[in-house]
Amino acid sequence: MPEQQPPQPLTESELSARLHHLASGVMAPVPASGAQVRGQAVRRRRNRRAALSATVLAAAALTIVATGVPGSPTAPATPPATSVSRTPRPAPSPAPVRRITIDLNSRFLAVEGEEYGIAGPVPVCPIGETMVTVTAKYPTLTVPGPAGVGGAPTVRRWAVTFTDRRHHERLLFWALDRSEGLDSVGHGTSGSIALPYDTGKEVYDVVGPGTRVEIKGWQAANAQPDSVCSDRRPITDAR
Repeated sequence: MPEQQPPQPLTESELSARLHHLASGVMAPVPASGAQVRGQAVRRRRNRRAALSATVLAAAALTIVATGVPGSPTAPATPPATSVSRTPRPAPSPAPVRRITIDLNSRFLAVEGEEYGIAGPVPVCPIGETMVTVTAKYPTLTVPGPAGVGGAPTVRRWAVTFTDRRHHERLLFWALDRSEGLDSVGHGTSGSIALPYDTGKEVYDVVGPGTRVEIKGWQAANAQPDSVCSDRRPITDAR
């Protein structure tokens, strides 16, 4: 039998190559099966859903802390309602009517479709105008008595005045006392229009400075002087 030769020692390069080969064989990954691949995909999807749910819950918690109301994290917060204190303004006074008509022949005053009975001036103390403009109105107005006869001043209530062609402020119409009727108007109340107590205030309320008044009907041309017709005298003391 031939004599066995002792093994020859490996060179350094051969030993390194063999060790590298062995290490590659041990560390090589074992191929995964199809079930393992599907399981890994399912786990990855579950992990993504869990992370997304945690993010949404955290955003909702921040919304509740900031606004006190649960809702969408992207919804803008509604600002709280503020109460505004406003001082009520007084209602404006109604504008006066633009035009009224006085008919001396038919004895009525018409305003906005309503007709009111009147007492006109006596023939010798006409108003002397056919179209005038209301100048002012007074709850009470003191007019002087007839000059030269010792007449006392007279108080007119709910009085409305106008400015005549001579630029004098004069009495246009007023309201009688409750106890007086239209027939009580006589020579002492001449040169203006008188209305009953119950309707004089109604007319007074709807007219004002600037209201145009048309005066129709017969008026005497031979008027007595203003010193005799007390209601034709210019108003000097309006209060």
